[in-house]
Amino acid sequence: MSLTWHVAEWIAGLRPEDVPEAVRREAIVHLLDTVGVALAGSRAPLSAILREQIGGAGGAAQATVIGSTLRASAQQAALANGAAAHALDYDDTQLAERPDRVYGLLTHPSAPVLPAVLALAEVTGASGREALAAYIIGVEVACKLAEAANPRLYEAGFHTTGVVGALGAAAGAAWLLTRDASAIARALSLAASMAGGLREQFGTMTKPLHAGRAAENGVVAAQLAAAGFTAAENALEAPRGFFSAYAGGFDEAVVRGRVGNPWSLLEPGVSLKPAPSGSLTHPAIDATLDLLREHDVRPEQVESIQVGVNRHMPNALLHAIPADELQAKFSLPYAVAVTLLDRAAGLAQFTDERVRQPDVSELVRRVEVVVDPEAEAAGYHQMFTRVTLLLRDGRTLSAQASLARGSPQRPFTREDHLAKFEECARGVLPAGSAERVWEKVMALPRLSDLQELVSLLVA
Repeated sequence: MSLTWHVAEWIAGLRPEDVPEAVRREAIVHLLDTVGVALAGSRAPLSAILREQIGGAGGAAQATVIGSTLRASAQQAALANGAAAHALDYDDTQLAERPDRVYGLLTHPSAPVLPAVLALAEVTGASGREALAAYIIGVEVACKLAEAANPRLYEAGFHTTGVVGALGAAAGAAWLLTRDASAIARALSLAASMAGGLREQFGTMTKPLHAGRAAENGVVAAQLAAAGFTAAENALEAPRGFFSAYAGGFDEAVVRGRVGNPWSLLEPGVSLKPAPSGSLTHPAIDATLDLLREHDVRPEQVESIQVGVNRHMPNALLHAIPADELQAKFSLPYAVAVTLLDRAAGLAQFTDERVRQPDVSELVRRVEVVVDPEAEAAGYHQMFTRVTLLLRDGRTLSAQASLARGSPQRPFTREDHLAKFEECARGVLPAGSAERVWEKVMALPRLSDLQELVSLLVA
């Protein structure tokens, strides 16, 4: 059996009751987190531009565009909501299992998958239980395929969220429309041909567009395949197929017999973000906060800062001196500087206004990023980071971190989840709505459809 068919048959045969309760519980946490970051992202300038384009294009008013009063076709809603979910770089991150897979650089699974599933679930009238199962399927397929791909996919410049995310979105969307393995295999094949996204776009509006297009492509692929559209049914593994073209090869053993065994949401887990920035900045943020708590350092005491990382991390954190908040999300110097100044790294710290204020602009220039031998030795699937402060009185203070808060090893508390969701919903939803959204998502497996939930996501 071809690998494409192997994955398609697993998808086709899965029933909601086959998903273990622990996986469902974890999925609900990630689904709520993604709804929250999409609400916050709906206020980003790129989301306003996309809504204007969608509104001007016309189309059936089938599905909710989160954070607005706009309704659009399932494809258009998936596009807008996927881009919003990734707009602030606050969405969840797949963990790498192998030393040659750079941590955080595989895929952001939920941003492309959930918007595709929500849009089609709303259109088809799927139950909350079915929507949750489709979301879990999409995340699982995206994570397994991203881990299987040779690291060349990312190293060559492809943004995995835009590329593999389209396949995850197609998997979840197709399951909602059909249980026919041939149609699902063709949906995966179609998504593989439509997938795309380049890493050079990090720090621009186009990076979140990758997630939006992946969600949109997943919906289109599923709809076309369910309608009988033809496509190669061996597109994943073929010599001229997905893995060969994008990654130069893959490890079939990561996928065959391992889809749902173990579930990626549990092993190795998917990390939630404690800050709206690239995941590789998060250990540095945590280490800086540790130094502030332990030594009560004041910014005026600091002469210079050194951040030690492995040699792959700066390849994703492209902007040493950011010009705006989008670039700041991919700037280690900025992440450390603004955390030192504000003793926080939330939505308020990643704005154009904060990036351009003199105190942070000046301190950013005194941060040096270097390759740390211990970080190299830890393996690229780790985010070992050392932050060293050289103080004006001659003292040197240092702290290190390998795993940020929100990772499976340092999970959020319920209070952390609620605080992040409320931060994201603030200014978007009316007072009291955040709590009602929380309650509806927690009750998702018992909802007969998604209408009550999505009605609460309208600004």
